[in-house]
Amino acid sequence: MQDDGDGAAGAPDAVTAPSSGAPPVVHQGDRVLLLGIGNDLRGDDGAGPRVARALEGRVPWEVRAVHGLTPELADDFAEVDLALFVDAHADVALARPTWTHHRVEAAAPGTPLLGHTLDVPALLALTAQLHGRAPRAATLSLPARDFSLGETLTPDAEAGVAAAVAGLLVL
Repeated sequence: MQDDGDGAAGAPDAVTAPSSGAPPVVHQGDRVLLLGIGNDLRGDDGAGPRVARALEGRVPWEVRAVHGLTPELADDFAEVDLALFVDAHADVALARPTWTHHRVEAAAPGTPLLGHTLDVPALLALTAQLHGRAPRAATLSLPARDFSLGETLTPDAEAGVAAAVAGLLVL
């Protein structure tokens, strides 16, 4: 299904088509849910939750730190206009936080939406399938280098967290 003009779209069966770009636009009155995704005990994987915790009480949005994406979140995403995901990304070429926008489009009948893991496109597609709509959505990927056991972030991840918080505060 094509975007309905405000970025929200939905269909009984849907997948998302990603595109890179500028930060998302937060319109006045938008209901926003930001998820900082990751595990604080796996080095740089904890970058997403650190961003979420740094934003709590500083933005007019619902902000959560989560270990991963679960099907139950589809109900929450059906209630918002914009979904923001912040997650560590192990691509060595990623030098700074980078936005990827997701747009829900129609999928071929019978396209499976759930597998062993649930990612952003699958969560948005599930939201559209269950609720007939999905929010505008974007993922902020943070530079990550080390996912070993420990709570310490690498300098690249620390810099990514700082840049992400600063950028999200001005959306």
